[in-house]
Amino acid sequence: MENKLHLQGGWRRGLAAALVSIMALLCASSVGAQPFNELPPQQQRVLQPFAKEWESFSQEKQDRLRKGSERWLNMSPEQRVEAKQRLKKWQALTPEDRQWIRERFEQFQKLSPEQKQRLRAAREAFRQLSPEKRQELKRRWQSMSPEEKAKLRERYQHSNPKQRARILERWENATPEQRQRMLERWERRRLGE
Repeated sequence: MENKLHLQGGWRRGLAAALVSIMALLCASSVGAQPFNELPPQQQRVLQPFAKEWESFSQEKQDRLRKGSERWLNMSPEQRVEAKQRLKKWQALTPEDRQWIRERFEQFQKLSPEQKQRLRAAREAFRQLSPEKRQELKRRWQSMSPEEKAKLRERYQHSNPKQRARILERWENATPEQRQRMLERWERRRLGE
């Protein structure tokens, strides 16, 4: 009987400790929260659309919004126009597309600095192509089957890192005409010509 009481008492102490921990976490999430009216006036103007629900936001969301407002306040008028255009594009996306982009961003954040740099360089190389060539590459990629896309990704990932670095360096130093010839050579190789 004494053991049973001891076990019940231990269980109760464990439950009490868990409840105290949960309460501490709940309180801690609102401890760092800053009332909307205590934000600097400039931030209040930028964050006005969120004023009514500000108190209900988590500390993390408030911090993200404050940082975003600081970035906004430090932008030039041209940068603000671009940011508004990007926001309109984002809002026009389907929820599925937004989720896909978020997942890709998370994957990108997990890459090594070298991998991130390679992707940025490849993106920049793509942007340097003529609009017609970009459309052609997009069309070609979209016409590939999932298996072909996976095979291409795998081939790139398993290729020799030194060779990839040399190719990337040649690409970065090439003129637009040389890049065009490189793409045409790669396409011929892909098609087995």
